[in-house]
Amino acid sequence: MARKSSKTAHVMNLLAGEEAESSKEEAARENLAARQTSDSTEKIRELTDSNQPPSPPTPISIIDMSSSAPDPVAELIREQLEEAEKTEDIEDMGETENAPDLEAPALDQGAEPKVPEPLIPPFQYLNVMEHIIKNTAPEYMDKFDVCSCERCTADVTALTLSHLPPKYIVAEQATASPLLNFYSTRFSQQVVVELTKACSTVKENPHH
Repeated sequence: MARKSSKTAHVMNLLAGEEAESSKEEAARENLAARQTSDSTEKIRELTDSNQPPSPPTPISIIDMSSSAPDPVAELIREQLEEAEKTEDIEDMGETENAPDLEAPALDQGAEPKVPEPLIPPFQYLNVMEHIIKNTAPEYMDKFDVCSCERCTADVTALTLSHLPPKYIVAEQATASPLLNFYSTRFSQQVVVELTKACSTVKENPHH
């Protein structure tokens, strides 16, 4: 095989370079044409879509609640609420009638306050001799014809007590009467002696 000369090789290289450049230019032209075709198609689609009428709105379903049947549960709740309101109204009216009238005239402030009764103590001290004289003096004053006015009675009682020894006891309300009866029997004779003397003195020297 004959060797190629340097000139021949150089010419071959130039031809090969021109072919490569031609291939690159051809590919670039094909890509540009493809892009232009795609852009034209997109524009045509946009124009077509803009010319179409808008789609009708989706219909909305409206339910007429007024024509539907009443809910039994709702009706029961409504009746219970109405009954509760009626009960509250009746109670409010009763409270209003029973409430005190704030505008009513005040009670007479000039009325005397009620005095509480004194409390009786559970224990008490008793003068035995005085008890015997008060029960016996009316009988002996009448017997000796002595004036029975309050002043003469007081004089006879005081004069008799002055000549008797003091005798006091402490007793409960329930046991006071039995004790006094016991001591009355015990000291009755001594009391009668001094009571007779006092009746004679007051009869002779009355203070009225």
